[in-house]
Amino acid sequence: MLPLQANFISFFDVDIIRIVLKWFSEHLLWFCIAAFAWLCFSCEEFCEELNRSAIVVNFIDSSQNTPITGIGISIFSIENDSMWYRNQRISQALLPVNPAADSMSFEITLGDNPPDTIIIRYTRHTGFISPECGCVSFAEIQGEPKITKNTIKYTEVTSMRSRTVTYRQGIQNEENIRFYY
Repeated sequence: MLPLQANFISFFDVDIIRIVLKWFSEHLLWFCIAAFAWLCFSCEEFCEELNRSAIVVNFIDSSQNTPITGIGISIFSIENDSMWYRNQRISQALLPVNPAADSMSFEITLGDNPPDTIIIRYTRHTGFISPECGCVSFAEIQGEPKITKNTIKYTEVTSMRSRTVTYRQGIQNEENIRFYY
């Protein structure tokens, strides 16, 4: 009787091992899927953009009331002595808000025309975006910009409050100011 009993136990052990392995393999797949989904969707967001607030200006041809295209525009920041745009064919520019100042001054040159000096005054507000992206300084424009009117005929403030902007090529951001030429 002993050999039969030993045979039954070894057969029973192999059968249990197969059942246990089958159960783990079936549930391991679901566990891996659940773990992958948790990793992908557990974060609120990834902060991929430069989180900067900027005053968005558009350049408009006053005779046709259309965006200026085909003419190089240069923008030079007077405060920090840096060139933001150099002879670029753009119809919209992003002027970054300085979180430590209440105004920005810069020169805009349209093609070969004489430059215009512009001063934009604003009040700063800090805004929280998310835990991943942190805070950003927003600006609320205080009145019409002061301009020299060498080439610019007039300005129009279309939105007083700046927003975070997208610095990706070809994306139009919500405008704050229009410069009419």
